[in-house]
Amino acid sequence: MVDEGVLHVRALFSASSPALAAFDYLMAHAQAAGFRLVPRLAGAVKSVELQLTAQRRNHFSAQASPNHINFYLRGPVLSEHEGLFASAVDRFGAIPRNSLGEYRTHLVSPASVDAMLDFLRGHGAWPSDRHARRFVAGTFTPVSGEHLLNAARRLAAGLSPRPFGPSTDYDVLFDGIRLPPKAVFGLAAQEALAFPVRPENFSAGEGTVCFRILRSAGYPIVAKDAPGDGGMLPIDADERAWAEGQPRLVTHLRRERGLGLAAAKRDRFRAEHGRLYCERCGLDPVERYGSQVGEACIEVHHSKVHLADMVDGHVTNLDDLECLCASCHRVTHRELKLQTVAEDALGAPQRATAS
Repeated sequence: MVDEGVLHVRALFSASSPALAAFDYLMAHAQAAGFRLVPRLAGAVKSVELQLTAQRRNHFSAQASPNHINFYLRGPVLSEHEGLFASAVDRFGAIPRNSLGEYRTHLVSPASVDAMLDFLRGHGAWPSDRHARRFVAGTFTPVSGEHLLNAARRLAAGLSPRPFGPSTDYDVLFDGIRLPPKAVFGLAAQEALAFPVRPENFSAGEGTVCFRILRSAGYPIVAKDAPGDGGMLPIDADERAWAEGQPRLVTHLRRERGLGLAAAKRDRFRAEHGRLYCERCGLDPVERYGSQVGEACIEVHHSKVHLADMVDGHVTNLDDLECLCASCHRVTHRELKLQTVAEDALGAPQRATAS
């Protein structure tokens, strides 16, 4: 969890400025490298000091300004690395010396953060081993089901997985094809975080945050040599009985159970409304059951597109879906069956919605 003081400093950046993404990116790299984030909130200047935990000495400082970061190379790091000040002048330009003899420059975007970190690593002033580049798990908290769905769809449509490359040991099954798990998660993370996420910034494999978040959003992950075509989730016995003899109802089930759709819809609905509830009866599962586990009773129903229009290649938008409690979802399906049987008896669908 991010310290409230760090969030207070973050709030000083303009929401439309690349400096906000630069600040988040710098904090992610600082935590990965083992720095302790120490907010300084007293006075007019607000900053986050980057402190090496073992030494309790502030090596760097990130001071907030609406459109840039004032980034300081503090005295401890300059004294430990002779010539670092002069090298910084050569690389980033001369500055007036301050009373503490520190070097200051502006960071205005993630690219400028990369340039500074590459410079510091090259002089041994910033940890550079591979573990120091791996973001902590909490960095990826903003990654939602909608981000994962967007990434999977882009890759399925032919987007190159670069810089993540093809998978080696595992695949994500999605809409009849196999995708590299690291590419799906990495592209989703870049969209969610608004700064670069590269292969060295996280691990994939069993027990990793990458696999945990993918699976929690409904994406099957299988070994490269395991069978599986990435089709839709199987229809259970109750659903088979409901849809028996009605191919259009089977199509409806498979569409609304498309991999990743339910998690993406729930995440967007929760973000828009602050909670999950049934759009038909108003049931609030947390209020009713007194725990977040109650959200398991909220299911996703495909409501907006007529069954006859669900042709091959149809892409379901999240606005086509609604959140229903399990009871209302079952009732809605029975109503849908009655409507479909009546239309088929007439010989011509009447183009009512599937709700």
